[in-house]
Amino acid sequence: MRAPVLLLSLALLSPALAHGQAFVHPGILLDAPALQATRTALRAGDPLKTSALAAMRQSPLASLEHVATPFARVECGSFDKPSIGCKPERDDAKAAYTHALLWAYLGEEAHARKAVEIMDAWATTLTAGHANSNAPLQASWTAQLWTRAAELIRHTSTAWPQADARRFGDWLIAQYLPDIDRMGPCPGGNWHASGIEARMNMGIYTDRRDIHDRAVADWHTRLPTYVYLTVDGATPLPRPGCNTPIETLWFGQTVMAAGLAEETCRDLEHTAYGLAAYLNAAETNRVQGGSLYQAQGERLVAAMEFHTDMLARPVVPAWLCKGNLVSDVRGTLEIGYSHFAGRLGQALPHTAAWLASHRPSQGDFHFLWETLTHGSALIE
Repeated sequence: MRAPVLLLSLALLSPALAHGQAFVHPGILLDAPALQATRTALRAGDPLKTSALAAMRQSPLASLEHVATPFARVECGSFDKPSIGCKPERDDAKAAYTHALLWAYLGEEAHARKAVEIMDAWATTLTAGHANSNAPLQASWTAQLWTRAAELIRHTSTAWPQADARRFGDWLIAQYLPDIDRMGPCPGGNWHASGIEARMNMGIYTDRRDIHDRAVADWHTRLPTYVYLTVDGATPLPRPGCNTPIETLWFGQTVMAAGLAEETCRDLEHTAYGLAAYLNAAETNRVQGGSLYQAQGERLVAAMEFHTDMLARPVVPAWLCKGNLVSDVRGTLEIGYSHFAGRLGQALPHTAAWLASHRPSQGDFHFLWETLTHGSALIE
């Protein structure tokens, strides 16, 4: 069993801001201006936002009848074999985030109370962390969502007593961070992306500058090994600490092109997991006054445009993944498009066309409801 959360409180919530300025709250993926912009759009009847809200409200995740099913220990093997609490934990984290958004946009307190109910159920039950081979990924996926829900409820409502909100942060550090930190250097690149976002979010929620800054540093290091640019040379940049051959990590792909991702030739579902987490983290970093978008904007745009271009082609080029792309990137890219096309006015024609035919999005795992939260009206 993990060390009791309450015994960790004093050590883990030491002066948080000793190494930098105060964090913005709410400040995980969404800040107060972003929340207000969507509220305003909804009140004005914006068709994009209202359709996205309607889709959310029809989801089982939005039901006020949702009952949390927490486990004392979650065990997840590869492809959920074995699966002890894996799907319930993911579904409850998604539901908590969904209800937090409904509260933030509609002001209906029942949704805030439901989010709190779900989060408290897990924070008072899960005491032995995550086990088996997929434990680091499971912990990352759910921590990405728990932190978003908790940040919104704690900083936009009075539904959660401060002592319970602080306990939730202690619980995240005790029950999730150790599992994420034992990820190792060689799993699929989307694992690292999710681990980075989860740790960044935890640092912000608990005001732990050290956890946040380490995640930012890892983003700088890892993204260039996940998405290729021609400036990298003839081959992708190597992963730090991983001796697996590049050709194996890139699933046999040896011909490179700007925007190609490490997992493109595995399948686009896993590629979406990775790109979404890197984009989420960059957006949160922007809210916090950081510059991740600026540091790797060319790489992120190239990845978005490359994959949406290839998905729109009637025939996949023979040099790419032996002429066969599996699945798609459905449910994500809204956040990156909103920044690069919306805020910066860049042209992303392939991404624009892809999003226009895949709205409103629901998404899955750590990318959810992006059309509602970040959908841009600049689609041509």
